[in-house]
Amino acid sequence: MMVYYTTRDGAGTEHMVYSYADDAFTTLTQPPRPLFTYPKANVGSIDGDISRVGKKYRLFYVAHEKPGHLRQAVSDRIDGGYRFDPKPVDPETVGTEAPNLWRRAGTNTYVLMYDVFGARPNNMGFSETSDFKHFRNLGRFNDAGSPMKATNFAGPKHGAVMPITPGEAARLERHFAGG
Repeated sequence: MMVYYTTRDGAGTEHMVYSYADDAFTTLTQPPRPLFTYPKANVGSIDGDISRVGKKYRLFYVAHEKPGHLRQAVSDRIDGGYRFDPKPVDPETVGTEAPNLWRRAGTNTYVLMYDVFGARPNNMGFSETSDFKHFRNLGRFNDAGSPMKATNFAGPKHGAVMPITPGEAARLERHFAGG
C-alpha cells in the first residue's frame, strides 16, 4: 500500500514524499521518494490529498506561502509526475490547509473541503467543481447562505470524508447501535 506524507529535515522546507507499507502495515518497505516538489525555492508544500478522477490523479495540497492557499497538481500516475498549476483553488483570503476531495454520490460533482485555519474562530470551507478548473464557493459551516451545516461539534480541524455503500452504512449502524 502506498503511503504519502509531508516531511522535512530540521527547520528545512517541507516536501511531500511517498513509500510503501508492508501487508501488515507495520513498516515502510523502501526509503521515501519525492512525490511532488513545489517549484519555488524555499517554499514547502504540505497536506497532500490524492484522488483518482477518470484516468488522472489529482493532488490537492497547501503551498506554504503567505497566506497558504490550496493548489492542485495533476498526473497520469499516482506516485509522481504531478504538473504544477499556480492557481489557488480555494476562495479564501486567509490561510487554508488540509484539503479533502470527495464526489457527491450519483453525480460528476466533487466537493473540496478544507480547514480555514486563518478564520477566527477557525472553520471548514467548501467548494465544488465538475471540471477542476472552476471551483464554486459553498461557504463555511453555518455561514449565512451556506448549505454546509455543523450540528454536533465546534472548532472543526482537518476533516475528511470517505464514501461508503448503503450496505456498509447498514453494517456500521448495526455495529454501533449494538445490534
